[in-house]
This record gives sequence, structure tokens and C-alpha cells, in this order.
Amino acid sequence: MNVGLDHIGVAIRNLERGRAAYERLGFALAPPSIHRGSPSPGAPVIPFGSGNHCAMFRKGYLEVVGLMDPTIYSNIRSMVEKYEGTHIVAFGVASADAAYNELKGRGVPIQAPRALERDATYGLAGTDKRRAAFRNMYFDAAAYPESRLLFIEHLTRDVLWQPHLLDHPNGVVALRDVFLCTADASAAAEKYAELFDVAATRSAEAEWRLHIHHGYVWILTPEAWARRAPGAATPPLPAPTGIGFQVQDLARTRELLSRRGVAIHDGTGFIRVAPEDACGATLFFFDRP
Repeated sequence: MNVGLDHIGVAIRNLERGRAAYERLGFALAPPSIHRGSPSPGAPVIPFGSGNHCAMFRKGYLEVVGLMDPTIYSNIRSMVEKYEGTHIVAFGVASADAAYNELKGRGVPIQAPRALERDATYGLAGTDKRRAAFRNMYFDAAAYPESRLLFIEHLTRDVLWQPHLLDHPNGVVALRDVFLCTADASAAAEKYAELFDVAATRSAEAEWRLHIHHGYVWILTPEAWARRAPGAATPPLPAPTGIGFQVQDLARTRELLSRRGVAIHDGTGFIRVAPEDACGATLFFFDRP
């Protein structure tokens, strides 16, 4: 299926608070966009009560998503009721139908593709609107409880990946990693290796890494996560606990964050930002692919 890391979503009760936090971290966010979609496969497309700001990169993107109208349907509501932070982990496929047929043939518990869309601001002047359309397939949460896991087919890539949206003050050029934390990391690593048809490499004690077509999936026990991100608060597990980005110049990223009063934790070849500064998500900025 040639699966790659497409986007990661941080769910926040108040979208405006999320926008302010991530702009402080140096992400150039697209204007707000309100969701529409099918609540279930085959259902009609209806307005949702959620919206997002997206930080688009040369590879992948970050979605800051939150409630806009809590009185109408939104799958974000159940996420933020559980915790604020990283929830959505989406992998891109060229064809939702082909991926669905292959996975169903393998016995993977996944829902049929469903339509989602939103109106996105288009053009440098920001005066035009165009429809951004997707087909999403959601995995059974009981079988894959580590995140709100989905496969996505983009139908209108040009509407999202507009050239003027790809430059960020913090120098991020790509979404690189997702870190999944679970008590039985060994079993989870085997499960995801089978799903993606790649090898799970043991990278450290109680920690595995999967290298997919684009990006890395890290699966760790709570103890291994505590070694990788000392002192970082974690949401109720299992859950995604960290997001990794590739930057052009790590010194430039460090200088910007420091100037804006963000606490920085240094590592070898990376810097880390704690959940307190990123609406519940732990962020890593790496200086290499």
C-alpha cells in the first residue's frame, strides 16, 4: 500500500487556545476551517461541530483541531472529554478503496471509506475558498486503541499543500515521527509491523521503531517513554504521546522557541517541548531526516 505518515491531530476543547499555542511554537497555521462529513460509512455529509487549523509541511501536516459548536455532532467531543492532546494518527494511501479491500482481505478490522470535506481558504490573498475533500477509513478502536487510527486518501491535495503555507518560523519541513505508548509495546509493535508489512526494529529497551514509506512509528512502554521524555506528563494510556518534526536548522528552531519563552529540553540531535507548552502533546524537533 506504500503507506506514509500523513498527519497527526492534537485535539483541544478551545480551538482558539490551540491556535495561539502553536503559533507561539513557530507554526504558520492555515486559517480556520470547519468540518463536514459522514458520521458513518454511506451516511450523508453533514456539518460537524469541529474545526481545525493546519500546519502544512513539505511532507505531512499537523492538525490542531477543536470544538466550534459543541451542540452538534463531532467525533472530537469524545476525544477532548477523555484528554486534551494527541489523538489522531493518519496514514496516507493512494487509493482508499484498494487499501480497504486489501486490509479486509487480511482480516483487519477497518471501516469502509467515508467522505469528509471542509472549505479551505485558498490563495495568497486569502479571499478565495475551495473544498478540501478526503476519504477516510477508521480502524476498530478495540483492536487499535493506541490512537484514533485512520487511513486517508486525499482528493484535493492542491487545496491543502499550497506553496505559501509551507514555510514556518520554526523551520519545520516535515512531519517525521509518531510515538505510541502502551504497556505491551512488544505485542503492539508486532501488530503494527503486520499492518504496515514492515519490520519492527528494537531500538532500545522496551522500544520499537517501524520505518514506513514516509516517517517512523515508535512504540514504547511507559518506562521507555519516561527515558525518552523525562518528566513529560502522559495522557491515559494507551495513547500517542509524542510527535516528531524535521527542521532545517535546529539552532534556528531553538533560538525562536527560547525567544518566545518556551522551555526547551535538549537531546542529541533534537530538542523537546513539553506538553504544557503544546496543549498536551510532547514535541520533538530533529535536525536530520
